[in-house]
Amino acid sequence: MNLILVTKTPIIEKIFLLVCKKLNITLEIKDDLNITNKVDFIIMDEEFVNDDFNSLKQYTKKIAAISSEELPFDKSRDFIINRPFLPTALEELLSEQIEYLKDEEKDEEKNREEIENEINEEEMISSYVESLADDVAYDIEEENDESIVTIASLKNGGVLDNFELGKISDILHDDDVQNEITVDENDWKDINEIIDEALSEVNEYEFDLETINDEPIKLILNNYNISELKPFLQKFDQSVIDRLSSGQDVDVTLSLKVSK
Repeated sequence: MNLILVTKTPIIEKIFLLVCKKLNITLEIKDDLNITNKVDFIIMDEEFVNDDFNSLKQYTKKIAAISSEELPFDKSRDFIINRPFLPTALEELLSEQIEYLKDEEKDEEKNREEIENEINEEEMISSYVESLADDVAYDIEEENDESIVTIASLKNGGVLDNFELGKISDILHDDDVQNEITVDENDWKDINEIIDEALSEVNEYEFDLETINDEPIKLILNNYNISELKPFLQKFDQSVIDRLSSGQDVDVTLSLKVSK
């Protein structure tokens, strides 16, 4: 602790020297108000309590006056030393003020730590929110990527418009699918294998066989999802896919033998 005493009274100087030495307080004695360094205590004798009194508060944590009378309300002081006073009274008063100062410093330190913790917590929350926002933004970007056919759009059959049919064309005709597929008699499998495969591929199309006479069967692609349509659409060449993508109807004749 350090203290500046402003006085011209020798007996007050001697009392402060004695008490400050006992309390381990660094004492500086001045006979004017030319104070520029910050200290823990500034104590002024009553003859120096003038209009500049309040302005000295900026240089100290505690400011006080030695006075035989109560100070006016416009003088902002932390405590008063009543004049005259004995060394024991000064020692008791300064000890009390030192404890107050220590408690205030502990409270300030605690408040600083709480503020720092709040700031750190806010930063963590802000960082977490930003990461969530990035994830949401990524999901939105992925959903808006028109090159991706999402599961949601295909659930329960979905609705395939012309643009989505174009996507089907891109999916089906990759490096493993040639631009044109030619079929001759040598390409056909054993008849039993053909029948089994055909039944497996169309078993969910729910054809009403009782209505099949000479009337053509209409297969509406929008009623089925991609996983159902892919085996069927892979049997066509690019020109057929292009026609389907543009919304045109395509007539398909199914047969268990090659036409002569």
